[in-house]
Order: sequence, then C-alpha cells, then structure tokens
Amino acid sequence: MFFATCCSVFFVRVWRWEEATVADDPHQLERALMFTATLMAILLAHELGHYVVARSHGFRLSLPWFLPAPILVGTLGAIIRLEEEPRTRAGLLEMGAAGPLAGLVVIGVAMSVRVALGGVEGGTELASPLLWVVLSGLGGSDFVPLNTADPLGFAVWLGCLLTAMNLIPFGQLDGGHVLAALTPRWAEWVGWLTTAVLILGGVVWPGWAVWAAILHLIGARRPVQPRRDEGLPTGRPLVVAVLAVAAFVLCFTPVPLR
Repeated sequence: MFFATCCSVFFVRVWRWEEATVADDPHQLERALMFTATLMAILLAHELGHYVVARSHGFRLSLPWFLPAPILVGTLGAIIRLEEEPRTRAGLLEMGAAGPLAGLVVIGVAMSVRVALGGVEGGTELASPLLWVVLSGLGGSDFVPLNTADPLGFAVWLGCLLTAMNLIPFGQLDGGHVLAALTPRWAEWVGWLTTAVLILGGVVWPGWAVWAAILHLIGARRPVQPRRDEGLPTGRPLVVAVLAVAAFVLCFTPVPLR
C-alpha cells in the first residue's frame, strides 16, 4: 500500500499539477519525484510517530495503511486501527500528539532545504503558515510565497495543512486524542463546538465545512477513551500537549488556498 501510494502521488503530480508535458519540460519527472519523496516522508514520519509511541505504552494497534487515490494529490493519507483502547490518559495523549510532532520535524527539515535552494515561481499561490514565515526569515532569503509549481513548497504546505487539520480538537482526530486525555468529560461537547466552528469557517474557506462533514460521515465524532483514568497527566505528557498546540499554531492558516 505504501508503494502504491508513492506511485499514485507521483503520477497524479505529473498529470494534475505539472503545467507542461514531459516532452516540453524534461525536469518535470524530477520535480514530481521530489514532491513525492517529500510528501511521503512527512506522512510516513507522522504514522510511525503514532505507531512507535503507542507500542511504547504497551497497547496493540495495526501498522499504518496508506491510501492511494487518483485524485487531489494522489493520496487520502493513512489510517491505523486501534486493536484495544489506550491503557492510560498519558498514553492516549502522547500517541495522539506523536504523529503531528514527528511529521513536523520532517516538514521543518524540508522547509529548511527549500529556503536554502530558493523558491520556484508559478502555479497557484498558497497561504504561508507561520512556520514558513519564521524559517524563511531566519534563513535570510528573499520571501517567495509557496505555490503549487514548487515541488518542495507544495509538499511542505500540504504537510502543514494536514498537520493542522489533524490537530483540530475533534473526536478521533489527533487533537481529539489530546483533548480526551486532558478533559475526557468535555471532549465530546468540545467536538460539537468544533463542528460549529468548522461550519462557520466554511464561509472563509469551504474546505473547513467539507472537513466537518467528512468527519461526521466516517463516524469519527466519538472520542477515544482510555481504559484507566489515573487523573490529569503531568510532567512529560503536559509538555507534549503544549508542543502539540504550538505545532497547530505554526501550521494553521485560516484560508489555505488564496
């Protein structure tokens, strides 16, 4: 499934997002390969972050299943099936946050490479997340907005968008896991409030309302609850929760597509 998803992302990039044919632009395949490698590295780090941390807390889950798709950017992401409920609130919190944080490390590395190599102009301009503004400023380079013609820029933008969408405090999203670990009694009510906010957010970008509809249609509304309630997690789990909030702030853009 991972190999099939790599192929799907590569060919959709060539077919959907490249403006010229391979005959007209011999560098097209090189750009598609760079886009595929970057996006799949972000997704792989994200899923393995969940898997490794969950296993370290001792509960069973499947390996990640990557989902190829001949639309959008060639993939619908990946899923991991929990084979049992998390044992503790700390385990649930760290498992939920580990994926976005691991993916963010790869995003940061790819963005740094993008700053060093410089930008590629063209395509559709994309909203710049705070992380890109900070790293490009630290790199001292001229600010070139991210766009769909830039394989590295487009991949890291997608990584930021997926990270922010997953960290929304709703149900079985990564942010929902963090919320359920911190306040299990309020998690479902906050999920309904988040639904209302996403629907209202559809006024500025329709993608938020669509995301809310998808989450309810696939049955991701009910939060995961740990088997044992040992009280509010302290120490390292709280630090991880703060890092997850920071990751959301760094990756979120109210209107991703201009």
